[in-house]
Amino acid sequence: MRGRRQRCECVKYHPRFSYSNRTVADLLTIEGACRTVDVLHLPPDQAFFMKYEAQRRSTRYSTAIEGNVLEGEELRRGIAGSDRTANEQQQEVRNYWRALEWLEQQVESNAAVDEEFMRRLHRLIDVRGRGRRGEMSDYRTGECPVVDSTTGAITYAPPEPQDVPALMAALVAWRNSPEAKQLPVPVRAAIVSYQFVIIHPFDDGNGRTARALGTAELWFGRYMMRGFLSMEEHYFQDLDRYYASLAMDLPEDYYERDENYDITPWVEYFVETMATAAEAVRHNALQLLQAQEKLSGPQELPWEPLSRRQQQVLMRLTLKNPGAGDSPSFTAGDIADWFMVSLSTARNWLANWREEGFVQPTSPDQERVRSWGLSDGTLAALVSALRREIRDSAAGRGE
Repeated sequence: MRGRRQRCECVKYHPRFSYSNRTVADLLTIEGACRTVDVLHLPPDQAFFMKYEAQRRSTRYSTAIEGNVLEGEELRRGIAGSDRTANEQQQEVRNYWRALEWLEQQVESNAAVDEEFMRRLHRLIDVRGRGRRGEMSDYRTGECPVVDSTTGAITYAPPEPQDVPALMAALVAWRNSPEAKQLPVPVRAAIVSYQFVIIHPFDDGNGRTARALGTAELWFGRYMMRGFLSMEEHYFQDLDRYYASLAMDLPEDYYERDENYDITPWVEYFVETMATAAEAVRHNALQLLQAQEKLSGPQELPWEPLSRRQQQVLMRLTLKNPGAGDSPSFTAGDIADWFMVSLSTARNWLANWREEGFVQPTSPDQERVRSWGLSDGTLAALVSALRREIRDSAAGRGE
């Protein structure tokens, strides 16, 4: 049993870091890329595909960092499949995709970011198996050392479980403080995600939740880049640097660190990585714009008037076996599975969406509706185009 320092119930968190010239330059790069991408009139099908690809890459690489090997068609099937038949790796990628969808809904409703928010996010990411699931995860009650999978050596010993509630309360209090609100959004996202993973509040899934929490912080701060940004793939490209930036040459035991230790190396790494990712998005978007200029003018993005959940249905339909045709149908059971709601709730949603002209029965003459399709021809064409794009991209990657 390792020693520990006694901590009071009213622990406060005040991160210590500084700005380097490189970090300031990276923040300017991020700002310029975000503002450029936000105003570009992109071809609707390509803009939708860029969002799909970013969400796919975020899901793939955040889970790959933890050892998940699914990619290509296996990844798509894992996300689109049913919980009833999923193995552990399929469940992991499905959970991360669902978590990103849930975050979109929270941003749209301007939800409060508090301990409940973080516990709900973790539950979505780490839920396993079938059966009834709680809405929030409980903080861990045991030790949870981070172990090198090759050597078996402990690489980080987080705070003891009895300290976790006070540390999480302090993190949330700082995140919602005037001090934190005055920081550039990417810097705040770096600090929140870092402190979360250092506390390691849950038995498993802390890394994935910390990365999703960083994404959430960016999105709440209006640095969403229309959903085109994926930082996880850049972490994965150099995992040694990612882990070294987290470790920062600090003592492995949380209690051996000075309470005011400097996290500048992590902030620099996070902001630099985001600048690289944002600049890549800007470059790709400008290339699409050049193709758009050959057309008669800017095209309206047909999904933007839809609710966030309806937009997510469009994205789900693109994942529903793209090899089976361009006009996918779906059932109330699909809706219940995609959004983790009851069958009666799914049927109520479908009835409302039918009245709004979003969906229609595939066989209107049947007394009982068994399957549904999109009623808007423009949206159906958009989904068909995206499904073809997915097939072509997968073929180009040899998947």
